Amino acid sequence: MINYAKKSLLVALLAGIGFGATVAQAQERVYVIDQRDVVALSGFGLCWRTGYWTPAAAAKDPAGCQCDKDLLPKEVCEPAAAPAAWSEAHR
Repeated sequence: MINYAKKSLLVALLAGIGFGATVAQAQERVYVIDQRDVVALSGFGLCWRTGYWTPAAAAKDPAGCQCDKDLLPKEVCEPAAAPAAWSEAHR
């Protein structure tokens, strides 16, 4: 009987370790992604956020500018003006 309890505990611990690895991988995305690998939208066209969402994490997520452009720093979503624009203005 003790052997069965030890084996059950070992299986439960190993399953927990596998689940922990899955959760760690999921933390990279802060928006819900559907099966087409597209950001899931609500009926109002708003992005669904995961429980890992923070403004800092949204700035690193590829969908951050699509979903929360108004919350992120301008530098994150809008590339810096090209030097050619500066040279054209000073001709």
